Formats: sequence, C-alpha cells, structure tokens
Amino acid sequence: MSDVTDREDAARLRLRQALHNAPLFADLDTEGIIAIERELTPLVLPGGTPLFHRGDPADAIYVLTSGCLGVFRHEDVASVEGPALIAEITPGNIVGEMSLLSQTARTRDVAALRDSEVWRLGRESFDALTMHHPELLPALMRNVAMRSEAGNVKRRRQPRTFALLPTGPDVASARFAVMLAAALGRIGDQVQMLGPDSQHEEPDWFAHCETANTFVLYRADPTLTPWTQLCLRQADCLVVVRNADNDLPARLPFEIEAAQPGAIFHRRRELVLLHEGHDPRAGSTAPLLAGGLYGQHHHVRLDLQSDFDRLARLITGHAVGIVLAGGGARAFTHVGAIKALRESGVPIDQAAGTSMGAIVAAGVAARWSDEELVERFHRAFVETNPLRDYTLPFISLFRGRQVTRLLRTAFGEKDIEDLIMPFFCVTANLTTSSADMHQTGRLWRWLRASVAIPGVLPPFNEAGQVHVDGGVIDNFPVRVMRRLGRGTIVGVDIDTSGALSAGEDVGDAFSAWQFFRRLVWHRRETLPIPSIVRILLRAALISSTARAQRDRSACDLLIVPPVERFDLLDWTSFHAAIEIGYRSTMEALEQARTLPVGARLFIA
Repeated sequence: MSDVTDREDAARLRLRQALHNAPLFADLDTEGIIAIERELTPLVLPGGTPLFHRGDPADAIYVLTSGCLGVFRHEDVASVEGPALIAEITPGNIVGEMSLLSQTARTRDVAALRDSEVWRLGRESFDALTMHHPELLPALMRNVAMRSEAGNVKRRRQPRTFALLPTGPDVASARFAVMLAAALGRIGDQVQMLGPDSQHEEPDWFAHCETANTFVLYRADPTLTPWTQLCLRQADCLVVVRNADNDLPARLPFEIEAAQPGAIFHRRRELVLLHEGHDPRAGSTAPLLAGGLYGQHHHVRLDLQSDFDRLARLITGHAVGIVLAGGGARAFTHVGAIKALRESGVPIDQAAGTSMGAIVAAGVAARWSDEELVERFHRAFVETNPLRDYTLPFISLFRGRQVTRLLRTAFGEKDIEDLIMPFFCVTANLTTSSADMHQTGRLWRWLRASVAIPGVLPPFNEAGQVHVDGGVIDNFPVRVMRRLGRGTIVGVDIDTSGALSAGEDVGDAFSAWQFFRRLVWHRRETLPIPSIVRILLRAALISSTARAQRDRSACDLLIVPPVERFDLLDWTSFHAAIEIGYRSTMEALEQARTLPVGARLFIA
C-alpha cells in the first residue's frame, strides 16, 4: 500500500510541475492550478499505444507529465511506414486542444512514442474551467497558433534511442553494443547504455536519461522478457543483431511488435549482420532478410571500427550518401570525385547512381580502392570498347553481350544486398512509365539494365516488364536518396549539353557509304555528323535534363565538373575526365569549408 501511495504522490508531483511549467497555465494563480488538478484524471500509456485516432470525437484535452507523444499525419500517398510523424509532445505540454476548441472531430492521430503518463481534462470540465478562468483562452489560442505554424514544416525525425535485439545467445551482443556505443560517441557527446538492472525505473527516469544524453542504447534480452518488452516500447529504432553465417532468416524468437488493435505507427526496424573477418559471400544475404521486415540491413565486420562508424551514421541520420549521374564517357569524372572525397576525409556511407554513374557507384559500394576503380574501368572501357558487338538492328545496334561480360567479370554473381555499403541504381521501366529504384537482386543484371540505352543496347526484361537506361526518366536520382532520410547528400551531376553537333557544311543528305568509309578507315577522324549511337544516347538523356536541374537543389553538396569538351562516347578521355572530376571536387570542398556550418551547398 505504501508503494502505491508513493507512486500516486510522485505522479501528483509530476502533474503539479507540468502545470507550473506549461505556458498555457502560466497566468493562473495557485487556486486556479488546484482547480485544474481536481478535474484531471491520470492515464498510463505504454509506448506505441494510441491516445486518440483521426476521426474520433474531441471530448477532452490532455496534459503530458512524463514520456513523449507523437502527432501523426496521414499522407496523400500510402506509405509502408504508416502515417508521418509531424510533431512531438514533451512533458509540460497539452494535446487535443485544437479539435476541442473548433468542436470538430480529431484531425490527427496521437500515440505514445515512449511509456507515457497523461492527464485527461474532459470537455465539461474544460468548459467550466474556462468559464471561471477566461484568461486561459488567449493563452490557449496562442498555443494553437504556434502549433499550427510548426505543423506546416515537415521534418523527418531521426532516432535517438535504440533497442539492441540479439537473435540468440550466440550473438556477440555485448561486444557489439560496446563498439556501437563508442561509434555513437564520435557523433554525439553523451551515450548511455541501459541494461536489465534499469527495468523497474519510472518513466520519468528514462525521460531524464534521454534528455541528458545524445543517444541511449537499450540492451535487450534475446527472449521476450519484461525488460525486452520495455526496450521495445522505449526505442525509436529497433536494431536486430544476428550472426551472418547463420543460414536461418533473421527472425527473433518473438514478434518484434505484436499486433496492437488500432496501432498508429511502427518503429523503424534495422538488421545488422555480423561478420567475423570476411565480407559477405555472393548470394548469401538475401535469404537472411526475412522478406522485407527491415527498413535497411547493415553488414558489420566485428574487427573494423569503420563499419561501426558507418552503421552509427546511417541509423542516426548522419550518413553521407553520394549520387552519381549518367553521362557516357563523361561519367569517368566520378572516379576523380570519389578520390577527392576520400582524400579529404569525407566518409561515404551509401552510394547510388544511374547508367554509368550507377556502375561507378557500385564499385564504391563494393569498397574498391581508388587504384581499383581506375584499373577496372580503364580495362573495361578504354582497353576494350564495350560497344563493338554490332548486330542487325531489329532491337538495338549492339548485342550487349560485351557489356554484360564486362559487368559479370567485375561484380561476379554478387547481389545488391551483398554489398558492404547500401546501394541502389535506377532504371526506366517502359512497361509502367516510371523510374524504378533497385536495392535488391543480382547486381550485374540491374547495372546492365541501367545502361541499356534505347536503340543502342537491348532492353532488359524482368518479370514481363521492360527496363532501359534510367537516364530516360531520372538521370540524377538525388530525390530518391533524399527520401531515404539518412543524412547528407553529395551529388555529382554530368552536364550532357553540347554533346551533339554537326559540321557547318553538312546538308540534309549524307551518303551512307561515305559514313561507312569514315567509320572503318578513318575512325580517328571526327565525323562531320553525329553517329546514330550518339544521337540515341543524347536522345535518351535529354528528357531527364530539365528534371536534373531541379534535382540539383536537393543536394547538400553539388559538384558539376566542366566536361563539355569530352564526347559522350570518347573513352580515350578517361584520364583527363578523372583529373577534372578530382579538381572540381577539391574546389567544391574548399568552398564548402568557407560557408557557415549546416548551410546547404549549391556548388557548381
């Protein structure tokens, strides 16, 4: 009985503190505060529990005294993550007043992001209170106005609390937790790790831990103990940790989130695959991913600090992603840009691209060194012309077997999921008229699809759908990367303007025999008219040029190397293009250092 009384007294004390700190009640005297206290009734909401749903009648307002509430908005387009979190309610604030004042149904969903304690003030009590204390109404209206203004700005909330969930007792979870905590400490000042000995603490104690630290790690048990259940309720992000050498799908011995009636949101789920001293084997990752249960998976080698640093940046929204545009031989500038970023100490945590940009980005995601990037691409594109296997042009000018062979030689039978670094490429789906993003599947196949210039290389067919070069629709997929919400984006765009011209003396007619003679016997001479390959390549890219100009504004650091003097098919410009990409990136980074911290960068 004494413990119950102590908890009730503590709850009343939290309420009194919340009322005194709440701006809404700042103008009330002691008598008014006491009057409010008498009308309020307590509710305990476990993390994830709804407070009310959109469309519910507005029958009360609520005062939060501990924990945290989230306000959710349903998007116009359905999302697998459910409603979007648009605001957080912290202790000392109220929620539900807008609908109560307007006497309309609830317009938002509200749920507990943590174990929370709220106090309910019913409509009748609210009406009586405002009648006796009319000074509350101006303060309430100010609160509504401020909430409305804040709601007009949509911000993606990044996780600060993480539940580490080992899939079994054989997982090196303690070692993993210590190394992740150290990596998080290199991002934020304070990191606190909590274990089962914290199980019986009150919600406000956990709230204090979150306030006093940049990040909080909850080390859960491998089974669904009361402590593990508390971890699941408290965390922003659930990090499932398993041994990569185990062939079973990455499922816990319990459901990560049991189906809750009327659940409003699901917490972000991440999968970590632990490796002991080796990279993932080709084709070994896909069977472990549990059918898309996780938002992103991460390969972590226990002996490499850099892997933990990359993981920490990705799960907290502090990662650096690179996006590389397509552009034929001009895309060799990407190799120089990567070299400059690495030399300058800029971490690259995820990579993406379209067409030739996708191939370079895949090499980065495969952790090729600067020397490997140069050597592999020189061998594939300079020493061996990838466009030389002409065929009868029923579908395309080239068979595409040479390109396929080069890609398979470079990447083997590796899946996209096997890459150490998160990666995606983009194709143009002619069946659905959309730009498709590919994060799964055989790597060489989707790279082959992403460079399938219509008319030049045969299209790529998958499950009855026809895919061609992604540059047809989205040659610079920055906004796709932005939607992942993992942090800073460095974009390297390729200007394809001026890539096509004809000699001034060229008329309407041009002899096919003359063209053939120049192609066979005078290959090193510049043709007075553009070849059909150049025409098709330029035509494929031109439709996405206007879009790329808009997408540049979504970059945090934009680099556009001056490559106008290089032909789109001039493979011999390899070293010169790399040097220009390197210098342009170094110049952009130097300019970035002179800007205020946090400023968005638009550097060309």
